[in-house]
Amino acid sequence: VLLVDPSNLCNLRCVWCPSGYDDLVSESGRKQKIMDYDLFRKIVDSAGQFNEPIRVLRVYKEGEPLINPRLSEMIKYAKESGYFNRIDTTTNGILLEPELNRKVISAGIDQINISVNGVSDEQIYKNTGRKIDFKKYVANIKDLYRHKGDCTIYIKSIKDVLTEEEQKKFMEIFGEICDRIFLERLSPAWPTFDFSGSG
Repeated sequence: VLLVDPSNLCNLRCVWCPSGYDDLVSESGRKQKIMDYDLFRKIVDSAGQFNEPIRVLRVYKEGEPLINPRLSEMIKYAKESGYFNRIDTTTNGILLEPELNRKVISAGIDQINISVNGVSDEQIYKNTGRKIDFKKYVANIKDLYRHKGDCTIYIKSIKDVLTEEEQKKFMEIFGEICDRIFLERLSPAWPTFDFSGSG
């Protein structure tokens, strides 16, 4: 699996994610920026030096990939190269909307993983520091699923921050608009950072 981060910037400040804490990011020395399209093309071209296609190109690592305005072009370039068996990404889905949905799907992506951070406007704001219209958010994911073609839509949330009732609500809201759905557990992701609270 080759991981390439189109953007290590994020549009959320999730309480359980180190990326949401500017002081930790600053101390790490990690630069926060959007990947240059030409650099991405260079990485893809270099992948052609392997004897066989790479199993998976994951256009995601630490940030929100949809922040990169050329994400669909990146996916298309990688897909057309033939150097990868599959291409996937992970997003919080906040930036999804019909036009972007069409671009990403038509670029040839094989799987989109959507991390849902709550089951209401209020809960998403509490967990991520971002105000959204939850009904519109769900509608945009529905639109993506309706037009997904051969792409697999995987929706997940964090079990640790949802009550049992909220877990059921999550399944009810998203269960019919994805191919796979799952509740994950929190695990340590960065040295010295530990989030053990609950939503």
